[in-house]
Amino acid sequence: SEHQTGLAVDIVDADYLELDEGQEETATQQWLMIHCAEYGFILRYPRGKENVTGVTYEPWHYRYVGKDAAKAIMQAGGTLEEYTGAHTA
Repeated sequence: SEHQTGLAVDIVDADYLELDEGQEETATQQWLMIHCAEYGFILRYPRGKENVTGVTYEPWHYRYVGKDAAKAIMQAGGTLEEYTGAHTA
């Protein structure tokens, strides 16, 4: 689990505590998806990138990568695997 690295965190809306795709509809997640890179985080497992990350969409799972990397990843609409070249598909 990425959580063991100390770099990943699950963030849920206080009014919606389920770890499911309903998280993306909450105001908390909508704000985080737009602003997370400003704080050095990325949405780790974005929708439509399951073939790249190997993990299903998780709109609550964020990973710290630093502000520069987060900005580049988010602007490219990519993933950590694509940014680091770890994706081989």
